[in-house]
Amino acid sequence: MDKERRAYEALLQTVNTRLRSARPADQVHHERQLQFLRDIDSQTPTPPYGVQRAAQLTQLLTEVAGEGQKSANADGESLQLISLWLQWLHELLHSRRQLLGDETQSLRDWLLQRLTQQNTNDVETLRCLLPLLDALPVGVARAQLPQLAAIPLPSSMEAALLLLLCQDAVLGALTELQPAELQLCSQLASTLLHAHYAGSWLLQASQLSTAGLQEQQTLLVAHSLLVLQKIAALHAEYAQQQAPELLGLALSYMRRLDTSATLQLPHRVQPAQQSLAAYGQDAEELQAASSQSNAAAGRRVKSRKMRSLAKQRTEPVQPITSGGAQEERLQQLLLQGSTAASNGDSNSNSDNAAGAQSAGVKQQRQCQVKLRLAALQLLGAVTKQLPRRLLYGYWHALFPSNSASDADHLLQLGANDGNVRCRALALQLAAQLYYGSKPFLSQANDTTAPSNYTPFALSLASSVLAAYGQLTGILQREFAPPVLTQCLKCLAVLVQATPFDQLQMGFVYEFVPHVKKLARHMDTGVKVSALLVMEMLVATTRLTQEIACAVGLPLSERKAVVERQRHNVRAAPEFEQLCDSEEEAEEEQEEQEQLPNPATQPSIPRNSWLLRLVLRYLDCPGSAAPLRLECLQVILAMATHFALLRDHLARLAAVLSAALADPSLDVRLYGARCLDAVGFQMARQAQEQQQTEEEQLQLQQHLLFWQRLLQSIYVAYLAASSATLKCALCDALSNMGVCSFERLPQPQRNALLAFLLGCSSDDAADPLVRAAALRALAVYVLQPTLRADLVFVEHAAELALRLIGDPQLAVRIKAAWALGNISDALVAPSLEAKKRQEEKQRQEEKAKEQRQQQQLEEEVELDIELQEEEAEEEQEIEQQQETAQQKKEKHEKEEEEDHAQLEQEEHISQSLLMRLIEAAVAACSDHDKVRANAVRALGNLLRLLPSAEHELMLRAMSKLLDCVRAAGSAKVKWNACYALGNLVRNRSLFASSGSLAGTLFTTLGQLIVQHANFKVRINATAVLLQIEHRADFGQHYASMWAALVAATERSNALDTFVEYNHRDGLQQQLCLAMAHMLARARPDDLLTCRQAMESQLEAISGTWRRVAYRILPEQATALFNCGSMLQQRFAANALTGEQRNALTFLVAALRLES
Repeated sequence: MDKERRAYEALLQTVNTRLRSARPADQVHHERQLQFLRDIDSQTPTPPYGVQRAAQLTQLLTEVAGEGQKSANADGESLQLISLWLQWLHELLHSRRQLLGDETQSLRDWLLQRLTQQNTNDVETLRCLLPLLDALPVGVARAQLPQLAAIPLPSSMEAALLLLLCQDAVLGALTELQPAELQLCSQLASTLLHAHYAGSWLLQASQLSTAGLQEQQTLLVAHSLLVLQKIAALHAEYAQQQAPELLGLALSYMRRLDTSATLQLPHRVQPAQQSLAAYGQDAEELQAASSQSNAAAGRRVKSRKMRSLAKQRTEPVQPITSGGAQEERLQQLLLQGSTAASNGDSNSNSDNAAGAQSAGVKQQRQCQVKLRLAALQLLGAVTKQLPRRLLYGYWHALFPSNSASDADHLLQLGANDGNVRCRALALQLAAQLYYGSKPFLSQANDTTAPSNYTPFALSLASSVLAAYGQLTGILQREFAPPVLTQCLKCLAVLVQATPFDQLQMGFVYEFVPHVKKLARHMDTGVKVSALLVMEMLVATTRLTQEIACAVGLPLSERKAVVERQRHNVRAAPEFEQLCDSEEEAEEEQEEQEQLPNPATQPSIPRNSWLLRLVLRYLDCPGSAAPLRLECLQVILAMATHFALLRDHLARLAAVLSAALADPSLDVRLYGARCLDAVGFQMARQAQEQQQTEEEQLQLQQHLLFWQRLLQSIYVAYLAASSATLKCALCDALSNMGVCSFERLPQPQRNALLAFLLGCSSDDAADPLVRAAALRALAVYVLQPTLRADLVFVEHAAELALRLIGDPQLAVRIKAAWALGNISDALVAPSLEAKKRQEEKQRQEEKAKEQRQQQQLEEEVELDIELQEEEAEEEQEIEQQQETAQQKKEKHEKEEEEDHAQLEQEEHISQSLLMRLIEAAVAACSDHDKVRANAVRALGNLLRLLPSAEHELMLRAMSKLLDCVRAAGSAKVKWNACYALGNLVRNRSLFASSGSLAGTLFTTLGQLIVQHANFKVRINATAVLLQIEHRADFGQHYASMWAALVAATERSNALDTFVEYNHRDGLQQQLCLAMAHMLARARPDDLLTCRQAMESQLEAISGTWRRVAYRILPEQATALFNCGSMLQQRFAANALTGEQRNALTFLVAALRLES
C-alpha cells in the first residue's frame, strides 16, 4: 500500500506540473487525468465499485501515449508521464485491483497492443499485464493466446522473464487447444528450444555481475521450462516429435546441483534402438494375456493396481508455483537495483556484507531448486505423452544402467539432491515411469551371457538391480518422511514389475530389512508405504526362495518353492533368521495383554513377522484408518499364497470380524473383500485335500472360521448404507465352498439361505445388491444337498427372471450367470442318469467279455474231463440263472431309480421352463458378457424342452446359430457351441425340421474349417461328439466328414502364433470326432469317407498317429480300435466291391500297430 501511495503521489505531482505548463487546449486532458486519480483515491473497497473504471483508464492511457508519440522528438516528459502511469497501475493492480472491476478486457487489449507495436522490452507494460492475466476464464485466455504467442522473445532478461510469466498464466488456464492454437504453441515452444540450444541466455551469463541478475537468469530458465511443460501437456504430438530435445533440456537442468556451477548447453537424448526393437508393442496390447497362465477355476484374487499412480500418469503435472508468495518474491527481485556489493574495511560493513552474501547464496539455492523442479515437471509432462514403446527407448537416460554407473538419473537425484521437494518429486516421477512397465521389465534376465556381446536382457537386468541398489541406499540414509514415502512407493511399483524368478537371488535380502524397520516408523504415511512394498512382494505369483523367507512362508511350502526354483541357490543364513526380535515380541505381547481378550489368541511364529505386524496394527484401537486399510490389503495379497494364513484362521477370523464393524467404510469394504479372497482360497484348498486326519482338522478350522464370521456378516450388511459393501458381503458368502457349507448345522444353513433369499427379493434394495445375492444363490444351487431341492431351484429361477431385464448392464450380467448355473442344476439329474447308464453299459460289456473268456477256457478242458464238464455245465447253468436273476433285479432297480429321477424332473414347472427359455432367448441379443451366459443357459434348457414345443425350439435354435455366426466375443461362440452340444442331445430337434438341422450342420462345418480361433473350432467339433445316432446326421454325414478332413489338414497352418497352444487340443478333438463318426457309419458312407481322405491321406494319417500316441490311454482307445471296429462291424454285411475297397483303405490309413 505504501508503494502504491508513493507512485500515486509522484503521478499526481507530475500531472499537476504538466497542467500548469500546458496550453489551454491541452488542459482539458490533464484535468480529466486529475479527476480520474482523485476518484480512484476516494474509492473504498466496498461494492459496487469499478464501474467503467477500466475503460476510462484505457482511454486516458491512450491519450497519454498518443501525446507522448507526438512530443517524443521535443522532450521526454511525455514518455516519463506514461511510465509513471504504468508504475502506478502496476502497484494499483497488486494492492487494490478491485477498484478497476472485473471488466478489464479493454485494458488488457491496450497493453498487448502496446507490446506488439512498441518495444517488446517494455518491462513496465509487462508488469501491468501480468496481474491482469491471472485466473482468466477459458474463453478469455483462448482469445489472448494468439497475441501473447506472437510477441517475439525480448532481448532484456527481465522483460523475457515477465513475458514467460504472462504466457505461463494464459496456458495454465487452458485444458485443451484448438488446431490453430496448437500451431501457435508449437512455434512458441520451438522458439524457446532454439533459445536454449543456441545458448542465447548463456552468452549473458559471463556478463552477470550481481546475485540478482543470476537469480533472474535462473528464474528465466525455470519459467521457460514451465511454459514448455504446459505446451507438452497440451500438445501430445509436439511432445512426441520433439522428445529428444525436450528430454535433453530437462535432464540438463535437472542435474545442476551446485550453486557455483554455470549453465551449460543441453544435449539431445537419442533413443536406444535396442529398447525399441525389444519392445515393439504398447503395454495395453500385451496386458490381456499377462495373467492367463496363472488363472484358476472360479474367481481368483486379482493383483492390486496402484490406481493413484495411474491417475497421476494421466493427469497434467501440477505447477510448482505457490501463488502470491512466489509472485511477491519475484516482484521484489525484479524491482531491486543492480547495486554492487560493498567492499568496505570496517567491521560493520564486513558483517553486513557477510549477511548479504549469505542471504544471496540462500536465494540462489532457492532459485536453483525451482529450476530443478521445473525440469522434473517438464520431464514428467513429456514422458506422459510418449507411448510406451517410444518411452522405453529413453530408459537408459532416465534410470541407472548398472550398479557402478555414476551418471545422473532420477534415482540419483532422489538420493543426492539437497532439497526435500526435489528428492520427493524425482522419486514420484520414477514411480510413475515404473508403473505399467511390467511387460518391458519382464524381459530382464541375468543368466550367463555370451562373451562377445551383452544381450539386451542382461543389460535390462543390470538396470533393474541397480535401481534396487539405489532405492535401498535411500531407505538406509533418508530421514525425511515425504522422501521416504515416495521412495517406498517407487520401490513398491518396481517390485510389482520385477521378474524375480529370472534374476539371481540376493537383492531382496538387501531392502526387506529396511522396509521391515520402516513398517514401525512413527509417521503413518511411511508405515503405510512400507506395508505397500510388502504387499506387492507377497502378491508375486511365482515366489522365489528369498521371497518365501522374507514373508514367512512355512517351511513345508518353502521346500516346494526351492524345488521349483530355477536358480539352485541356498538362502543366506542371516536372511533365514529374518524375524521379530525378542524386544519386538515382548512389546507385542504387552500390547496383546492390554486387549479386552488377551488369552484367546494363538501365537504366531516369529518368522511370520509380516503377519504378526499387520494383525498387531489391526488389533490396536489407535491405528489410523489408512494403516488398517493397508493391513487388510496385505492380508488380501497373502491369500494368494494361502499357506501364510492357513494355520492362523482363528486369529484371522477375529480380525476380519472387527474390520466388518469398523467405523470407516473403506475398512469395512476391504474387510469384506479380504474375506471373499480368503474364503475362495479355503474352498479351493478343501477341494484338493486327500481327506487325511490332518486335513480333516483343517476342514474343521474352515467351518469354525465361517461360523465365527456369519453373524458379523449379517450385522455388517444390515448396518451398511453402501451398495458396494453389501455386494462385497454377498460375494464373500458365495465363496464358502462345498465342504464348509455341507458341514454347517442345518439351522445355520437355513439361516444363510434365508438371508440371501431375503436380500435378492428385497425390491427396495439396490439392483446391484440383489444381483450379488442372486449370484451367491446360484452358487449354492449347484451344491449336492440343494441341487435336488426343486422348490429352492425354482425360487432362484424366479429371482433370476426378475433381474434379467434390469436396465443396468452389471445386474444383467450377474443375472445371466445365475441363470446359467440354475440351468446346470436343472439338467444335472439327466446327466447323472446318463452317467449311470454308461457305467451300466461298461459293466455289461465287461461281463460279456468275462463270459466269452470263460467259455474259451471251458472248451479247452472239454476233451479232458467230460463228466466234470457236465457237472460244471450244470453248475454254470445254475450260476447263470442266479446271475441272470440278479441282473434282472438290478436292472429293474436301476430302471426304478431312473424312473424316479424322471418323475422328479417332471415336477419342474413347464410354464417356468418356458419363461426361462424366453428370457434366455431375449438375453442372447444383449451385451456380449450377458450373451456368454445366456447361450449356456439356453443350451441346457433346450434339453428339457418337450418335442411338442416346435416353434420355440426353432426360435431358440436360430438365436444360438446367430450367436455363433455373428461377429463378437470368442467366449460367446465357445459357449454357443457348447449349448449346441447340449441341444443336439434332444433328438426331437432332428425329427422336427430337416431345414433347421441343415442350417445347424452347415454352420458347424464353416466353424470347424474356417474360424480363426482354435478354441471355437474345438467347441464346434465337440458338438459332433454329442450326436449318438447315425440317423441324426441324415444326409449331412458326408459334408461333416469332409469338414473334419479339411479342418485336420488346416490345423497345422497357424495364422497367428497365439493359437499354437491350442493346436494339439484341436487335432485331438478332430481325431476323436472322426473316430466317433466312423463308429456310426453305414456301408454306403464308406465310399464317401474314402473319397474325402484320398487327397489328404498323408496329413490325416500323420495327425492320427501323432494324436493317438500323445493323448491319455483311456482317450486313445477309440483311435487304436477304430480299424478293428470297422472290420468287425462290416464283417457280416454284404458289401459291394467298391465298399470293401473303401473299407480296406480306411483301415490301412488309420492303422496304428506299425
